[in-house]
Amino acid sequence: MKNRPRCYHRLQQLLILIFLTSFTHLNVTSKPSHPKNLVVGLYPYVPRIEQFETAIADAWNALHPNIHLQFLTEDTWDGGYDLTPPSQADVFVFDALYLNYFRQLGTLEIIKPEEINNLDDILPYARKGVKTKEGYLGIPLLGCANMMFYYKKDTEIDQADRIEDLNTALGQCTYTSKVPPDRRGLMIDMAGGTTNATLYLSIQSDITGQWPVIFPQSEKDLDPKTIAIQRKMLAMASYQNGTEDFSSDYGRAEWFSRGYGRVTVGYTEAMSHMSQATRESTHFRLFPLSNSEQNIDLFFSDIAAVNTTTVLRGTRALAIELANLITSTNTVVASIGADDTHPYPQYLMPTRVNVFDALSDEFPKYKDMRNIVSLANPVLFSLDTNARDWIDKMKSVIKDTARENYLCGCDYIANSSIQSNKDAKAICDSTCSDHGGWSGAWTNQSLATPSKSVCGCMECSTP
Repeated sequence: MKNRPRCYHRLQQLLILIFLTSFTHLNVTSKPSHPKNLVVGLYPYVPRIEQFETAIADAWNALHPNIHLQFLTEDTWDGGYDLTPPSQADVFVFDALYLNYFRQLGTLEIIKPEEINNLDDILPYARKGVKTKEGYLGIPLLGCANMMFYYKKDTEIDQADRIEDLNTALGQCTYTSKVPPDRRGLMIDMAGGTTNATLYLSIQSDITGQWPVIFPQSEKDLDPKTIAIQRKMLAMASYQNGTEDFSSDYGRAEWFSRGYGRVTVGYTEAMSHMSQATRESTHFRLFPLSNSEQNIDLFFSDIAAVNTTTVLRGTRALAIELANLITSTNTVVASIGADDTHPYPQYLMPTRVNVFDALSDEFPKYKDMRNIVSLANPVLFSLDTNARDWIDKMKSVIKDTARENYLCGCDYIANSSIQSNKDAKAICDSTCSDHGGWSGAWTNQSLATPSKSVCGCMECSTP
């Protein structure tokens, strides 16, 4: 899940799509075509996107050596968070969050059941999530859910099935720096607006055992219990760990692998940025979102879709063939498994049973992953037709409200170097004068700001 601003001419694209898709409602059929290339937009936020491109291109070239695949860059296709599918894209992979939004825009070509290869192999939650009366809105490729990672010997965390259990085990305000000083506390990404908005809805669903839930339309509509849980998650971590971006999308997993933090939260692919020793000594399971016993688990998914514009270009049949190839067992294994430069997989979660089976023998974490899905009650996380408008309207409201009344303090770089306790009071009183005053804590050993003195202040500023 990403929240990356983009400049994009939505109105221009929308007019083009309306013009093009209006013809599809007149039963215009795809004409035979002999294109020189097909345009593909892959979901860009994976550990090794180049591996996907290589695996897909190799498999396609074996079938159609005279039809080149042109892969869109992240600047022209971001998985659907801010950009609308380009009209020239024949196939695009997007976050199912926007499934109904893109359906309303008319960008998703309906795929008939008989046009999808090995349909029954796709996990039921993903298959059901993209099904309509007319057919399928796309072919599921990958899935994911919020997981927590912890060491196998940590029985207290292993038995924490509710958010309150986890809070009891971890405590609150155990560190104030961006990175925990040792094996303590929680690490969790609550930096982005879209992340906070979808986390709010996930907690609401977990509390009520329902999906969809009522979407709040203003701050006054926010559920206090849900906001309280988001605030508790932030307090189990630190303000800076939860709200600031790391240099790497998998920075928290990297720090966890180096021995910092007791629990870290992320998707399964976070394991691709952990050491082999860490993977072998670590458990992972669904992150508890509430204290409820309701049995519903929201899973995200990346969907391979065929653009409705392929009908006019005469590339529909080839695009469906390509979407099937991208989501096929052999191509997915080649896309996410070990490759020539990485002796370990990307640890992305597939949506095909056969992919789990193909990877489980060599990489046992895939067997663990499959067991988690089997024991869960997964439901596809997709929003309604006004998804983008709602997220744009509410993401900052939810994010800012979750950060209000933070219980703990934050670290700030001192105005000058601190050499001893004698120096600390005057320096930290000055440093913390605009941040609620000095808490009495200081250090010259901060992992996030090496070689600099740091003061612990009572209040935190929104980054």
